[in-house]
Amino acid sequence: MLVQALEDIWAITPDPRRDRLTVGFVTHLVSLATGVPAVEIATPKRVSHTAVRARQLAIYLTHITLHWPLARVAFAFGRDRTTCGHACRKIEDLREDEAFDRRLCELEACLRQAPSHAQDLP
Repeated sequence: MLVQALEDIWAITPDPRRDRLTVGFVTHLVSLATGVPAVEIATPKRVSHTAVRARQLAIYLTHITLHWPLARVAFAFGRDRTTCGHACRKIEDLREDEAFDRRLCELEACLRQAPSHAQDLP
């Protein structure tokens, strides 16, 4: 049973610890951009509407910017794949607002500039 669980995790991501660190980075970036504490974004409960929206934003950025499949995003965030799909649809709908879209493009650019490995740092 444990072997099967490990094989299932490996099918989703080659390094679950690294994925969780990456999600932590994205969550903190969203926290800085929105003013919502990272703890509220990462909590498994619904804290407030703004925290839920910030969490959806972090999920969307991880999926779109890092090109992760929804199953991998869901595993890293500790959520269900359908929940992550819903989050992405919600944020995609909000992109019709030009001001929101501009801010989102800035966050995407920020994530794309982040080094993917520690070896890339000087």
